[in-house]
Amino acid sequence: MKFSPWLALSILLSSATLALDIYPQVSSTIVEIKSIGEHVNKGDVVVKLDNRQAKFKLEHLQTIQQIKQQAFDDAQLELTQTQELYDRMVASHRDLDIAKMARDAQKRELDAHNLLIKIQAIELEKYQIKTPISGVIKQTPDLRNTTNIAAPKILLVIE
Repeated sequence: MKFSPWLALSILLSSATLALDIYPQVSSTIVEIKSIGEHVNKGDVVVKLDNRQAKFKLEHLQTIQQIKQQAFDDAQLELTQTQELYDRMVASHRDLDIAKMARDAQKRELDAHNLLIKIQAIELEKYQIKTPISGVIKQTPDLRNTTNIAAPKILLVIE
């Protein structure tokens, strides 16, 4: 019987332990971390970082979004009223064009701002680190070093 080198390689790889170092994408203070020896499943939150500033930024953007939405609604109302006046031959074609341009400008501002809100929501997700694999936590940082500022540090080692 001929022995395949690929079979030997697959046997060796399947028995190997997969280890993963977890690094944060943002700098912040660690507020919660799983302990050494704890079993985690793929997708579990293993580290929570202080996300208060990111939350406040999202709330600020949402408040501004309400203001921009109101400005768009006002421009839409102005366009509707100008269209009615134009249909009754009270307003000029120029007035109608100006109202359309004002409404379109408000719409572009609102759309751009809504994208900023989506970006900030994605940024907020970075403050919860989820494990991409299942395993047992083998290493966590020294408790005296619970701040992750300025330089990426290994937060967890999972095997």
